[in-house]
Amino acid sequence: MKNIGISCFLIGCLLFFATTTNASDWHQAAGPTGSWAVKTKAKAPVNWSVRENKNIAWKIALPEGGQSGICISKGKIFLTVMNPVIKIDKKKDLMSSDILCLCVDEKTGKILWERKLKGSVKSEMMYGFSDSSTPTPVADGNHVWFTNASGGLACYDFQGNKIWTRQWQPTERLDGVHFPFNKQFEPMLSGHLIINMEPAGKGEAGRTFGWNYLFGLNKKTGEVVWISEDSLTHYNTPYANKLKNGIPAVLIGRGGHHGVPEKPRGYSMINLETGKRIWQYNASNGMALYNSVWNEKYAVWMTYDNEIHLLESQTGKLIKKISLSNFIDYRRFDKQTGKYILESGIDFKAKYKRNIFPAWFTNLLIDNQLYFMCFKRGNYNQNVGPEYCIARVNLKNEKVEYLEVPVQFDMINGEKKYIWHQDLKTVTINSRGLDVSHDKRSRRDGWHWNFNGNPIAVNDVAYFTTMGGAVHCLDLKANIWGANALLNLNDLGPKEKTWSVNTPSFANGKFYHRTLKHLICIEEKE
Repeated sequence: MKNIGISCFLIGCLLFFATTTNASDWHQAAGPTGSWAVKTKAKAPVNWSVRENKNIAWKIALPEGGQSGICISKGKIFLTVMNPVIKIDKKKDLMSSDILCLCVDEKTGKILWERKLKGSVKSEMMYGFSDSSTPTPVADGNHVWFTNASGGLACYDFQGNKIWTRQWQPTERLDGVHFPFNKQFEPMLSGHLIINMEPAGKGEAGRTFGWNYLFGLNKKTGEVVWISEDSLTHYNTPYANKLKNGIPAVLIGRGGHHGVPEKPRGYSMINLETGKRIWQYNASNGMALYNSVWNEKYAVWMTYDNEIHLLESQTGKLIKKISLSNFIDYRRFDKQTGKYILESGIDFKAKYKRNIFPAWFTNLLIDNQLYFMCFKRGNYNQNVGPEYCIARVNLKNEKVEYLEVPVQFDMINGEKKYIWHQDLKTVTINSRGLDVSHDKRSRRDGWHWNFNGNPIAVNDVAYFTTMGGAVHCLDLKANIWGANALLNLNDLGPKEKTWSVNTPSFANGKFYHRTLKHLICIEEKE
């Protein structure tokens, strides 16, 4: 009976999202099921190289860099880039509030049309913590909605005809506090609504001026249908799904750096039909700089304090707190011997005098397993680890495992040689040869103090992408979280010359990814 119940729940989720899109498409950032994961008969690619032109169906130059995910719907690809920079005279030329919305042919990669979408607040271009182009477009097979995090939303048909637009003013300063441009909200479709994040205006009953809320908008007209009862921080990436009673819901979070004002810190489950709160969880510690992951059983609240909070997703009740540092298995790579060393059942914090710091927005929940990258030591935090690791946490039996993975690789005499435990940099050069990043922190390898693109899962393979354009493919069915769990490390371009903070997509048997310079279609044939 248990398996039947779970199957019915999953079927319900698929029907919930399939009402607006072809299930083989990837119509929004979180994919066809809203979970950043998909099951398909098509093979999940694990072996490609842009450097070697291996299993690359096509690759096109982008008019400018950008950060949105890749939306695929009915043979069309939608994504956004920043408004192109032609000449750089001063650093202020690398600040912009406008983006370009692109429509690309799925088969050929040809750009079919582009539209400019204005915003009202300038962001740093190629900022390693998001920019105006961060939100992923959403499509339903007939229309596409593009979002500019600087304050713009536009609906077009697939021929590029504008249906409606909406503008708002993101909160830059409130009560004397200035907020950096950190926008990680991803728009989503729910029935006849498109869900956006906007600050409440003056006079909104029961809402606090300047705080961010979910706005349920009529997808045909852009008119406001509801504003969520609870707020969310602009750092947070909500997850949508269906509760066991069939109600479509979305989990949102509050709490973050730089004095974000939304309170109380913690989670709220919001009814996607009405915007009303279903439950609220007040967290004692942690911040909402993560994906608000949940499924039919669990919701997971992340912290920097060597633990996670495991909640009942239906009620918000705290089940337990799971230690991320005590009695863990740590597999680290020994460069001298070329083999892994297993440290089993150790207290990581006690032994290494470091805290576990899950890397922001890298948490992925698949069934009873939670996955995330770990931040390494750097200028902002010296006492964190384990370095260059991807974690697996079994939420049922509390087994916690860390696997060190290579940072990058070189090709030597036609063979791949992994690079381990080495601090690398990258560059932020666009397709016209201009350095378009405003902040030097945007030139790291992706393992320290930046926002990498969200990981996704296709069948039993998880994909984690770093800022340096490395894509780690991991086996979600691995019995041991060891060497065999790392299926491959693939590239999106040359080592230390490739930049990406983007979420990939999978549709119709092809894997899509992007860098600052290129949009890439990957089709594994070998």
